[in-house]
Amino acid sequence: MLEIRNLHKAFGSLEVLKGIDVDLEKGKVLVIIGPSGSGKTTLLRCMNLLELPDQGSMKLSDRKLEFKSGRKLPTREVTELRKRTGMVFQSYNLFPHKTVIENIMEGPVIVQKKDRAAARAHAQELLTKVGLADRGDYYPHQLSGGQQQRVGIARAMAMEPDVLLFDEPTSALDPELVGEVLRVIKQLAQEGRTMVIVTHEMKFAADVADHVILMDGGYIIEQGPPQQVINNPQSPRAQQFMNRIAGEDI
Repeated sequence: MLEIRNLHKAFGSLEVLKGIDVDLEKGKVLVIIGPSGSGKTTLLRCMNLLELPDQGSMKLSDRKLEFKSGRKLPTREVTELRKRTGMVFQSYNLFPHKTVIENIMEGPVIVQKKDRAAARAHAQELLTKVGLADRGDYYPHQLSGGQQQRVGIARAMAMEPDVLLFDEPTSALDPELVGEVLRVIKQLAQEGRTMVIVTHEMKFAADVADHVILMDGGYIIEQGPPQQVINNPQSPRAQQFMNRIAGEDI
């Protein structure tokens, strides 16, 4: 499903990703954890080319891209890959002047050229799935942060992507709203959706992940099943990180 090899990314003289390899099977959930500045979000953004890698390769389903510093990818290749990924951002990024259902319809109608009536019907189905069936005619400012994030999830799903990408989906939420978003994501995992999730919610990560990657300093320092990486890390640096997280009771 998703195969990344020797991925590098730098911003000026700062090398953020230093040769990353990732494998993700269809229907599985990959969770990426690590300290701030470790490269987690950059890796996620490279997966849908919001950031263009400097070196390496990425294969998603049957499409493979090769990256070289200074080489610009054709717009068509970028567009085709982004159609296969659905991104859920930290800060919702909903269109404030459009209703909830219009936000969800936007991609299928504009990008995929779907019939508006069919797109609306599908959007309503997705709103029901995320527990917001009665909020279609609301505007984003009329919703709580948790509700807006659930709309963001529905919007990403509307494109019917091969993989859903979540960038710290609860980091902007008040603590009492975190649970409603995590429940929706857990439901999607149980349905067999292929997902990559960057998160600091360790209990959630342990519960939902099939595979966990722990990053630090642009490298993957440990990876494996959650019971190993989160509950029984092997490397000294991984143990140090998990002990600190446990001390903060996250």
